[in-house]
Parts: sequence; structure tokens; C-alpha cells
Amino acid sequence: MRRVGNDVVDLEDPAIAQTHLRERFVARVCCESERARVAGSSDPKLLLWSLFAAKEAAFKALSKSGPLVFAHRRFVVAEDLRSVSYLKQVLWLRVDVHGSCVHAVAWTDDEPPIFGVEKLEPGVDASAAARALLIQRLGGGGLTIAREPQPGSWNGYGPPKLFRDGVEVNLDISLSHDGRFVGFAADSSGAEKR
Repeated sequence: MRRVGNDVVDLEDPAIAQTHLRERFVARVCCESERARVAGSSDPKLLLWSLFAAKEAAFKALSKSGPLVFAHRRFVVAEDLRSVSYLKQVLWLRVDVHGSCVHAVAWTDDEPPIFGVEKLEPGVDASAAARALLIQRLGGGGLTIAREPQPGSWNGYGPPKLFRDGVEVNLDISLSHDGRFVGFAADSSGAEKR
């Protein structure tokens, strides 16, 4: 099955306002060539968080195939932001900026997944909004999303899975949220259409 991952970053989050100026953080996230690109960029904050989101999206896609230790620097983003490499694996990549939101989508073969991003209304649960956005984009029709227990994972649960009328659908999905934004990616190549 094709694997997909996505990550969204709210650029107006006060917690990240000056992170591009913190060398230790930049060095933890970026390999040497990426650090040089950030330092020489006309918008280092945007570039740093585009790289960060790309690496997170790639990790989410690859970690579904088995245990994977996440070290940001080991994921190397191409200068044109169209691919990301991890060891000998190369994933396709798309990074979009929507106002103050960065949305990165990574996938394991050449057919792009469907994806979307949306701004949250105040007081709305981000996890529920990300699920609702994906289900709405896929047409609803008995679709639900669940995370099953997975011992050894960082929070005890595996990645989200899609179900139709209680039966798992052969379609890889990824959900994300940060600050005022939610996003998703979904591979529809293996989905049974109704």
C-alpha cells in the first residue's frame, strides 16, 4: 500500500516566533546543507518550518511500515522542496503555504494523494475537525476514523485508520493539526468506491 503523511504548522504560534534564531533548535532539525539554506534565506522562519513540516510528513509516512526512530536531521529535504530522503528511501513531497499556514504532504510513489487544510473556528476540537475534514472530502457515507492501541508507540496508539461501516478501508490516511489549522492527506488508489 502507498504510504502518505502530512504535517501542518501555524506560523503565527507565539511559541515558534523566534525558533529560526535558535541555533541549537535549527541544528537539531536541519542537516548541515539545510542549516546553510536557512541562514541564507530571505525568510528563514518560513523555510525552517517548511523543512520541519516536510520531515514530519515523511516520518509519518515511513513509520507506518515499521518502527522508526525519528531524528529530524536524518530526513533531508531537497532544495526545491519536492522530495525528502531518509537513508536510501526517497519520498515525493509537496509543501504549500496558505497565509500563515505551512502544509507538507509526503508520499511513497509518484501518484499524489488527495490532501487539504482548513482554518479552525475558535473553540473547535482540532482532532475532531481534522477527521471531519477528511471524511467530508472523501464523501462521508459510513466513514469513520479510529486509532487502535499499539504498545510501544509514543502515546500507546497507532496511526489513524479509515473504516467504512466498521470495516477497515484499504486506504492510507494522515491527519495533523497545529494552532489554528488542521490538515489531512489520503491515498485513494486502494479505496473501494461506493
